[in-house]
Amino acid sequence: MTKKQKSVHILSERLRPGLQDVERKYLESCELGDENFVKNVLNSGRVSADIEDTQGRTGLDISIENGHVSLVDYLLSKVSPKVIHQGLLCAIEYDREEICEILLNHPIYQTTHKDRDGVKSNEYSTIQGITSPNGVTAPDDDDLSMRSDISKFSELPVFNMLKEALIKAAIRNDFQIVQMIMMKGALVDIPHDYFCSCTSCIEEQNRDYMVFCNRRLDTFRALASPAYISLTDEDPVMSSFFLSKKFKQLQVMETEYKSTYEELDLQVQNFTLDLLNQCRTSEEVRSLLNSTEMTDANTNSFPLLQVALQMEQKKFVSHPKCQAQVSALWFSGLTGMRHLNRFEFLLLSIPLGMIFLPILSLVFIFVPWSKVTLLLNPPSTRFLSYTCSYITFLCLVVLGKIQFSNMWVSLGCEHSDPFTNVFITLIFMWIIGWIWEEMKQLFEQGAGNYFRSVWNIIDSLMLTFLLTSFTLDVVVPIRLQSSLAQHQINFNVSGEEININQLLFCYDVDNKNNYFSTERQCPTATIGVDWATSWVPDPELISDIMFSAGIILSIARISFIMPANETFGTMLVSFRRTFGDLVKLLAMFSAVTFVLIWSLLGFGEGNTPNLNRSAPLSSITNNSSRITLTEWFGYAIYGLYVFAAIVVLMNLLIAVMSNTFQEVQDERDTEWKFSRTELWMTFIEPGCPVAPPFNIIPSIQNICEAWKKLCCLCSKSRCRTVKKQQYDLEMRCSPDASTPRQSVVCALIQRYIVHASRAKLEDDEDVTEDRLRRLIERTASRLEKRLDEITGHVQHVDDHVSHVDKGERDIQQLQKEEMQRTNTLIKAQEEYIELLKSKWKEGERFREQRLQEVMSMRAQRERLLQQHMFEEAHRLEEVITDTLEEADYIPRTTLT
Repeated sequence: MTKKQKSVHILSERLRPGLQDVERKYLESCELGDENFVKNVLNSGRVSADIEDTQGRTGLDISIENGHVSLVDYLLSKVSPKVIHQGLLCAIEYDREEICEILLNHPIYQTTHKDRDGVKSNEYSTIQGITSPNGVTAPDDDDLSMRSDISKFSELPVFNMLKEALIKAAIRNDFQIVQMIMMKGALVDIPHDYFCSCTSCIEEQNRDYMVFCNRRLDTFRALASPAYISLTDEDPVMSSFFLSKKFKQLQVMETEYKSTYEELDLQVQNFTLDLLNQCRTSEEVRSLLNSTEMTDANTNSFPLLQVALQMEQKKFVSHPKCQAQVSALWFSGLTGMRHLNRFEFLLLSIPLGMIFLPILSLVFIFVPWSKVTLLLNPPSTRFLSYTCSYITFLCLVVLGKIQFSNMWVSLGCEHSDPFTNVFITLIFMWIIGWIWEEMKQLFEQGAGNYFRSVWNIIDSLMLTFLLTSFTLDVVVPIRLQSSLAQHQINFNVSGEEININQLLFCYDVDNKNNYFSTERQCPTATIGVDWATSWVPDPELISDIMFSAGIILSIARISFIMPANETFGTMLVSFRRTFGDLVKLLAMFSAVTFVLIWSLLGFGEGNTPNLNRSAPLSSITNNSSRITLTEWFGYAIYGLYVFAAIVVLMNLLIAVMSNTFQEVQDERDTEWKFSRTELWMTFIEPGCPVAPPFNIIPSIQNICEAWKKLCCLCSKSRCRTVKKQQYDLEMRCSPDASTPRQSVVCALIQRYIVHASRAKLEDDEDVTEDRLRRLIERTASRLEKRLDEITGHVQHVDDHVSHVDKGERDIQQLQKEEMQRTNTLIKAQEEYIELLKSKWKEGERFREQRLQEVMSMRAQRERLLQQHMFEEAHRLEEVITDTLEEADYIPRTTLT
């Protein structure tokens, strides 16, 4: 095969076969909406309705693209079912809602009325008009051919076609088309897990992994569509939260499609923000933030906001309408403090709170129904009480361990100091109070949610360390006292001197004058306590270690109040993020740190690469300078390693931390409000209004509630589930009744649909202008082609006129025939232009320019023709000119 033949073969394989003139005119008529011509061509059988152009578009696709509804309705009875489904996808792509409705009413999409849940995934649907459970329906004679094609096409599952159309419509985010397809019973199935090993997933991956991934991505795009979420989910906001969480997980697992999942995550987050923007009153915002489940009417914790915090929906939480409701709850009962929302005011109120809040807490314990409850119940007061209690606790811990360290030793005395007992009791009451508070959180939130918070982990470790430290401080003197009671204390000068602080406080104070009257006398070092085996460390040292770790964590825990201020809150968020980057690079820095310490402490010699030049020669060349190259290479790789380890990695860490800090600064308002909301919601949740240690003291109200529960248990009643049973009974009795929250959600969805439709219409205006411009250009090219045809015809007339020697009668007869042809062409052009008037009014200026150019060209042509005419035809020139003007008069000039 020659090179030329090979090129022709490649062209024939890669290009579609050329179209005939009739087929080309048929497709052009479908584009222009010339229904009469299309009917004539199809009825004559000269063109197949399934013919495709070079772009693979059928006449039905072209008609749908240009919005010719009546022509589409006619072509449905002429094309094959496969082309109909392709046309439905085309109509969805161009948002032709009316055409989609016509296509969906076609018999190929008429499914049985079985419940979709009961239909197996591989069950083929029965097409209406072909088969039925009761028998076979006889087709009409007019629709015999169409029914025959449908019966062949019915092997494909209808639900798969509807699902494909639904996915495409959902990706396009067209509410009306999605609704029409869903009315047919189609739904989008959630893709299997990424690590699913079922037979279906394995077969699809082995068949074509790329197709499997693309289908999976399209399904997720459809599930993330606001149109699909709005029309399918009872709680669209909650569904969007779970989808956002799912997309965040997929970003980590499917890194090759990370950018796609990031876009989908951003899309569902923006959808929740748009729904929140549609709220017009505070009542609607509160209804949206409440849970769909039955909750206590007295609680104002906003369960949906709690879910948003857990799933890190920062934009939703930091939305102004959410923040307004959270602020209203934060200052509920104390609206005057809203104008004093300053971090400085908080610092000034802490000393006053440390004085007055314990008194108010005691009043609440004994008189819980007094007006003091109204003062202690607001979240802002609970936050202040918590802060004051925590700072007081830190002061007691530091004083008890450092300033009053000897009081722990006095516990081993027979008569300890009352101040010591009170002080130690207060410390342990505070610790038990904090532990009780953490246990309640663990019970209410669950272990998973509890340990997901860094603050809860710090609290648990802090309380564990402090409780262990103070417990050892209490146990050690008591154990030492019991040991000293069993031994005789002997003092002698020759004994080994030990530290007097190791003695019990009672011996050091009461018997110091008697025991140490003689200089250099001390107890022998052999007296002591055999605490345990030799490898166990000293319990006092363990206590000090635990206290050091606990006090570090407790001081670090003070930063929980930093989000109350915007500046400190942003700094805290930046610290968290940059600390995470440091942990990520810790593996690389471990080697760097090792090398750095090795060099600083002198473990590594600077002359390590130097070799022993006095070693015996054993090389082939026996060159005395053979080790110079080795030394040079040793210095080079050593310096390169130090440069890469110190300079490169340090700059990498600085760059990463700077980038993280800049990201936080770019979203500082969102980050701060999210962090502040986490702090506020901790105290907005229902809980005990008094802080530790008063929370371990049962109040009269707690005693009454415990008594009521005990009475309910004794009477074997189900007091805990009465409201839930009543609620379930009401829902069963009226399954169609909607709750107030559902009514609000429906109203928000309707407003969002209207808003999205308007926004889409505005966006489509620019697209329509570009599309119209391209359409005008194509129309102008076709007009030029028709003008060339008319010009050729007029030239043919001129050739006949040139033979005037045959007689005036023959010329007149010839011109009469030409006039009739011209009139026929004019009528055809008038009908043709009348169809264009309704669509391309905006192209008036463009058409004027083109027509002026045509007129100038025709004038030039006429001048050229006049130079070649015979003198005998001169008197007929005016008549011919009029004839040419009439033939050249195109009705499309009326567009101007």
